[in-house]
Amino acid sequence: MGFKIDLHIHTAERSPCAHASAVEMVTAAVACGLDALVITDHNRLTPASELAALNAQCAPFRVYGGIEVHVEAEHLLVIGMDDPALEYTLWTYAGLHAFVRARAGFLALAHPFRFHGVSRNLVRRPPDAIEIHSRNTPPTAAAQIRALASRLGLALLSNSDAHAPEELGRHYNVLPYLPADEAALAALLRTGASCPVLAAHPRL
Repeated sequence: MGFKIDLHIHTAERSPCAHASAVEMVTAAVACGLDALVITDHNRLTPASELAALNAQCAPFRVYGGIEVHVEAEHLLVIGMDDPALEYTLWTYAGLHAFVRARAGFLALAHPFRFHGVSRNLVRRPPDAIEIHSRNTPPTAAAQIRALASRLGLALLSNSDAHAPEELGRHYNVLPYLPADEAALAALLRTGASCPVLAAHPRL
């Protein structure tokens, strides 16, 4: 038994491309059988006060904060850090990698091979994990992703990259427990303890 968590979802509050509020996304996640999710809006952090309100409203479901940072044509998920500097839009990958490493955060490559091959900069300075499944990860790239993950020692993730409620439920990761906060979640994820799942159908 484990806990189902989606580490990559967007909300209309801070991602212009999203179609539902955080409350609507959480309500849908509960309905499809998830236990937790991480809000990773594009280049924007969710304020701690809003996360606290969501957790109070939706307990025992857990809502964590993260961010999807756009850097050098790649999209990186960062979890475990509530630092406004992450919203800076002119990061280099080397700079972001060093910044996250110095603060014990978790760094994952989102939807690889969606537009192009993986940057050499990521190969030289590997993140912690890579998405093998998501709505925007090409299924045909699975073998390449597994080979890259094996070569670089990366954990594999399955996340929805959901921008609307109906996109939740098929992609998730299984954790042995739900950590108390974002820093503890990052620490657990860095151990490689998650198990990626691509369900045949969303759990209703």
